[in-house]
Amino acid sequence: MITKKKHQFKYWIGQIHLWLGLTSGLFVCFLGITGCILAFQREIEDAVQSYRYAEVRNEPLLPPSEIKKIANLALPNKEAHSISYQQGRASVVSYFKEGEDYYWTVFVDPYSGEVLKVKDMAWDFFRIMIMGHYYLWLPPEIGQPILATATLMFTFLLFSGLVLWWPKNKAASKKRFSVKWSARWRRVNYDLHNVFGFYMTWILIFLAFSGLVMGFQWFAKSVYWLSSGGKQMIPFEESISKSASDARLVALAADKGPAEDILWARARAERTGFKGSMDVHPPHSKTSSVEISVN
Repeated sequence: MITKKKHQFKYWIGQIHLWLGLTSGLFVCFLGITGCILAFQREIEDAVQSYRYAEVRNEPLLPPSEIKKIANLALPNKEAHSISYQQGRASVVSYFKEGEDYYWTVFVDPYSGEVLKVKDMAWDFFRIMIMGHYYLWLPPEIGQPILATATLMFTFLLFSGLVLWWPKNKAASKKRFSVKWSARWRRVNYDLHNVFGFYMTWILIFLAFSGLVMGFQWFAKSVYWLSSGGKQMIPFEESISKSASDARLVALAADKGPAEDILWARARAERTGFKGSMDVHPPHSKTSSVEISVN
């Protein structure tokens, strides 16, 4: 009786595994291909886009406000979102605004102020790839749930595969870790799926979980709750300057100059020899804060 129940259990697990694989497989394959392309984005762009570089010179860098002013002349009537700096690379001024349908970048030599490239990111190859990877090139409210659901199905596929892989006894376990190459092609094909599927599961499960965190808010909040010991995820809110009498604002005003330039200079002074990237987000209103991201 117990053996019969186990057989029925594995039969239904096998059916679930089969249909989940058929349903989610195409989407997961698509995510894998676009994900591999995006993984090498930096290397490919650096190899074919020479305007991303700027020779390091023994000259002072132009401050963010100057870089932004130069970029605004090259691309008028749009709002600059950020200005990035990195040693040996052009400064990149990104233009996009929530609720408006545009995304441009302007590449500027941070020493001379020369505009190296003005680029509409709507036609950028990797931008197109990432929109496919996130949304299947559909409206976000349609494409994202489709891919997130396919990823959830794929996660169940991995666990059901482990159940089917699990050996009945010690003798059977020897066949679960290696391919019998001398067998007929059907057995070799089965072993390839069974054995390599087991080894790859431990990598794929992390990829699937990261996709679920990005795809479902409830999953992201659950992971945060578990990993933080029961704390709730705090939603992002932009910091705003509520009072001009704040002591920090008074001290900042004493330096005389645009806030983004002053804070950028301070951030650089605190990181002598820093070779990573520094993104400056200038204020877009009187109450907006200045954000500096360092990577």
